[in-house]
Amino acid sequence: MANPQHTVVLEGLEPDGRSDYTIDATGQIDMVDGMLDGVNVSRDSDAPVTGSTTEGTVWAGADGYRVHGAIKSIDIENPSHVQLRVNKMSAPVPPVGEECQVTIRMESVDFISGQGAGEGALELTIESDVHGEQSATESVRLPTGSSRNIAQSIESFQVPVGRSLTKQLTTKVTEREVPSDWFTGNDDYGESTTDVVLQCGEPKTVSQEVTISSDQGNPGKVRVNYTIGDLSR
Repeated sequence: MANPQHTVVLEGLEPDGRSDYTIDATGQIDMVDGMLDGVNVSRDSDAPVTGSTTEGTVWAGADGYRVHGAIKSIDIENPSHVQLRVNKMSAPVPPVGEECQVTIRMESVDFISGQGAGEGALELTIESDVHGEQSATESVRLPTGSSRNIAQSIESFQVPVGRSLTKQLTTKVTEREVPSDWFTGNDDYGESTTDVVLQCGEPKTVSQEVTISSDQGNPGKVRVNYTIGDLSR
């Protein structure tokens, strides 16, 4: 079972001021016997727990619970007789030395805009460079308005759980011109650099838009998309 997410303490304020209550949650509710959030709570036979719902009565003492999941409602018959405390529990600290493998992967490239007349498709060489680490190069033909999947891993890093690692990622794009095509001229070039944060957890997408220079004065633009995260799961 997952770790509890909330604690609930109901403390009676008057010896003769009893109050019935009902707690409804999305997960299991566990009654506590002992100290909880600085209050001495006791396990009562009049507070049966059934799955994600519990009903009880509090007098001069206090009842306490650990709740798995979200709290849907807490209904108290005489709220003026009860001190209610609800706290969200801190996430457990990961074991010292636990790590995950975070990969930077060049996922796809999108055509955003071309360079006008004479541009039937972009003939691209894309180089993805993680500064001080590995780089990867991919050649693609990208017709107007299209996208291409690449799915090429660049580099993987061991990252401690609960911490992060920042790397600089540069995308360099060269548009290769056909030598016999006098209209479009020489090869065109562009690049973009971004800091990327590596951490354990669900993979995320990072995109870089690269403007491709043009000696015709009408630059093109592509978007290169990366997936960053633990891709082994």
